[in-house]
Amino acid sequence: MRAFLLQQMVEGMAARYPKQEAVRCGGAQWRFEELERVSRHWALELRARGCAEGARVGVWAPKSFSAVAALLAVLRAGGVYVPLDPGAPSARIERLASDCGLQFLWADASRIEMARRWPQPPPVAVLEEATGVQGTAEALPPPRRTSSDLAYILYTSGSTGVPKGVMLTHAHALNFIEWAAEEIGLGPGDRVASHAPFHFDLSIFDLWASLSRGATVCLLDPVTARFPSAVADWIEAERITVWYSVPSALVAMQACAARLCASGLRALVFAGEVFPMASLRAWRAALPNVPLHNWYGPTETNVCTHYPLLPGEPVPDPLPIGHACPDFELALRDESGAPTPEGAAGLLWVRGPGILAGYWGDGARFEQVSEVRATADGIPARWYNTGDWAHWSASGELVYEGRRDHVVKCRGYRVALREVEQALETCPGVQQAAVVPIPDALQTRALHAYVCTLNSTHAEAELRQHLASLLPAYMVPSRIAVVAWLPLTATGKIDRQRLAALEATVAAGGTSQ
Repeated sequence: MRAFLLQQMVEGMAARYPKQEAVRCGGAQWRFEELERVSRHWALELRARGCAEGARVGVWAPKSFSAVAALLAVLRAGGVYVPLDPGAPSARIERLASDCGLQFLWADASRIEMARRWPQPPPVAVLEEATGVQGTAEALPPPRRTSSDLAYILYTSGSTGVPKGVMLTHAHALNFIEWAAEEIGLGPGDRVASHAPFHFDLSIFDLWASLSRGATVCLLDPVTARFPSAVADWIEAERITVWYSVPSALVAMQACAARLCASGLRALVFAGEVFPMASLRAWRAALPNVPLHNWYGPTETNVCTHYPLLPGEPVPDPLPIGHACPDFELALRDESGAPTPEGAAGLLWVRGPGILAGYWGDGARFEQVSEVRATADGIPARWYNTGDWAHWSASGELVYEGRRDHVVKCRGYRVALREVEQALETCPGVQQAAVVPIPDALQTRALHAYVCTLNSTHAEAELRQHLASLLPAYMVPSRIAVVAWLPLTATGKIDRQRLAALEATVAAGGTSQ
């Protein structure tokens, strides 16, 4: 029977593969029957505490088997899970809890104490060690949820810096999970790396696509994740078969790529940002027989386009984001909403079964970035404006150009910041680059660049000379800083807001250290 709720997929696997490993963490393993037992126990506890259908339940704890079981328990109790960043300050979590009206909060002991100091804390419960949870014979009430009901809310700051609660239904999640599991060919023999934090949309694949196919979810702890060599050791030790992360994580691991050639890795998937071409080619050379999958989509759509790079195929430059996923439709429009001429860049609009249900408590924002238009068949459907610029290549592939807010006017010219970054990344020895626009004395924009190198040093003059050979003068940054590392967000992407804030501090007479 086809599942219509996320938890039903996992329950089906627990019945079919009770002894199969479901989750691994810190060298310990838990089988599907244990995941079923613990999540069932906690779902009943939530119901006993008064958790109603559709209640928002926060889970604020580090990655662990207990945290996975808690997310599943919320769904089994009929609730909506809200994963919260375990590394975020208490004040930020309090704001998010207030914004979505959390009715319950599950957290580890240290975070429970912080939550109890909030002015209006929701009912809280300590996320106990799952190994101590006993089973129960009591039956769960039959689910009254439907596929159109909310499954989870993911908070994302996006380019504005203002948190927004993206609402996703069971149907949205299932559409992605079923496609992704089929695309990668997930099965009980797979061991999938869980690199993304649970509050990041990449975790939907790690957790639910894996568990829906009887694969094993291997939780990578955040301490190990900081050290590329340690991550490579972990991939080998855990016999990881499928890896999914943002490109920045793979850039950091590039020096270790060749070590993984003899490992069991059979699929490398990345999404969330542009993969620097030099690093991508290094990974292709190190893993010539492993398919590389470039997936694209904001949190509001999860994955809506994909581009598989199969073994033996040349790496195109730039790497396309490819074609629409099944049942999705794409359109390029100008700022006024009109279709762009053939070959011209435009804002990418998307419609399909994975589009968000809305922003929690902010219908006005949802209306600003979406609209109802007829599809090619004349059927009214809601379209979402991704805010990303793209164009169709001569071969019919969609090519990402950058965020709408990453296209700026500089000295009267339109400049795509990603184009400058790509030019910097073609300089030998440069791993990654980030360019930020800074208001100048003429109230326009100056460009400042940060360049990360590995086992190499570059003088600013050398980088400037390299850019001068590739770009017009107005696109060459007025300042280029060589750094050992670029700051990352909690989800592993380059933290451009932090770089912009750093530039503002320097402009105000502060220090960049």
